[in-house]
Amino acid sequence: MVKTQNVSQFVAVSDLSKPANEQEGILVEVKSAGGDTDKNRAKALEIVQQMWEQEKIDADLFPDGITSENIFYVPDITPADKSPNANKNNQDLSPIVEGAQEIIQLTKLQIEAQEASEQAQPYVPIIQVILDRTRPLTAEEKELAKDKKYGKTIEKLGSIIATQEEFQANCSGNGSLILNAIAWQLNHGLSGGEQDSVN
Repeated sequence: MVKTQNVSQFVAVSDLSKPANEQEGILVEVKSAGGDTDKNRAKALEIVQQMWEQEKIDADLFPDGITSENIFYVPDITPADKSPNANKNNQDLSPIVEGAQEIIQLTKLQIEAQEASEQAQPYVPIIQVILDRTRPLTAEEKELAKDKKYGKTIEKLGSIIATQEEFQANCSGNGSLILNAIAWQLNHGLSGGEQDSVN
């Protein structure tokens, strides 16, 4: 599992008057444990207000100003939460919060897949020989393949990729709302370096 810092994620929804499936926002990361607490919500609101006051967020993005009502907690989810047999606990979440959850989990799964691939990299020649059946394994390859780590590493990689694919297949597609908000920010002059508190 990927080690994460103690952070809580929030979405600052820009225009609450829009229908839920059209709302966009900014993903904000608060470096603090505890999840959805008044203190963490206040920190998230403060981060967004500072960005707005420093004109790192276009004034038009929050037409009614920024208050605590614009701040929504993004609860952690796991791949099991998106499996076809899982109960839909996310029905109470707005689409943008659900999209933020999915992006965060997909990022964790991508990191896990990359790290597992790096661990499996020494075994690529063995796997190619086995799949292609063009030659026997060398003595060195046989020793590597006999090692307990070989089977465990390949199995772990397969499991992580299967989890990643299943999670992706069951995502709502609402992650595009976050992407749209980022694109909107970039189109209105916000450079990536200015947004260090935003994930």
